[in-house]
Amino acid sequence: MNLTSQLFLPIAFKNIHLARNTTQLVLAGDIGGTKANMLLCRFTASGFEVIKEQRYVSKDHDSFTAIISNFLDGEASPTKICLSVAGPVIEGRVKFTNLSWLIDSAEISTQFNCPVAILNDLEATAYGLAGTQPSELGLIHRGKDQTVGNIAILAAGTGLGEAGLFFDGQQYHPFATEGGHCDFAPRNEQDISLLKFLLERHGRVSWERILSGTGIFTLWEFLTEIEKKPKPAWLLEQMEVNDKPATVSKAAIEKKCEVCMEAMDMFNRYLAIEGANIILKMKATGGLYLAGGIAVKNISLLRPEVWTESFDNSGRMKALLEQVPVFVMKNEKAPLLGSAYFAAFNM
Repeated sequence: MNLTSQLFLPIAFKNIHLARNTTQLVLAGDIGGTKANMLLCRFTASGFEVIKEQRYVSKDHDSFTAIISNFLDGEASPTKICLSVAGPVIEGRVKFTNLSWLIDSAEISTQFNCPVAILNDLEATAYGLAGTQPSELGLIHRGKDQTVGNIAILAAGTGLGEAGLFFDGQQYHPFATEGGHCDFAPRNEQDISLLKFLLERHGRVSWERILSGTGIFTLWEFLTEIEKKPKPAWLLEQMEVNDKPATVSKAAIEKKCEVCMEAMDMFNRYLAIEGANIILKMKATGGLYLAGGIAVKNISLLRPEVWTESFDNSGRMKALLEQVPVFVMKNEKAPLLGSAYFAAFNM
């Protein structure tokens, strides 16, 4: 079996024929404000081989090129480089908001003497579906039919990322969006109360304010400050020494705190509502894929009946939504994998 026939989805790679007759040494990176995951791999006609993989703490390095140099020390030079970054990429450049880094594809290309591409991390995740295995998907909503059509990706993590794959009738074409920064849309009285709570803090409320790691803690704050739900002393003590959103989700998974469980139920409901929104905007009859660290770490809390209810309450588009399958992408390295595939077959 050659590499082409192993693709999970028929993604429109313009140079997929290279899989049959060349060997390529690819450097892929997935870079955020806190970490930089690096991968050196080889693509041949027979498959994909990992040569080296390493995680770096971003703030410990003055520049991203310093990380590349450290990672490649003693290794053969890559033939192509592709990087996934959290944020909008403009003309091959991206400036991080919480780092002093400016990543420029032209400068990296000159320094390492090979072609370089920079992708938005959600676009890279979309390309990562090419190398996804069925066993790496968790089903949240079955849908009624296995229909073809566009695909949507929703990724809650440090922020909220959204992307799509346009289906041309034969192949899928990934594209990036900044849809996570669109306005939050309340549906009921509690949602309106949450909106007012967040308006006082931020002046404008995007979906990312809720569907993110920070958003999980925000929901807990709303329940305890506005709805006056109890704050267990043991939970407050844990929040003093541990990551607050992780503390909330852990207590919910372990069923130790009813308020934490309610916060995560709200998170799941809002994820389902925005999931319905993105399906409708993209007419994503081919499926919705939930990426990012939160969904995979809290998959036991993403109750399928909440998704069914959200789709049922979406008005006249219920018939479309109820047929769309929803999956959790369990492989958190999808952006890294997508960057590698893009470098090998699209540069």
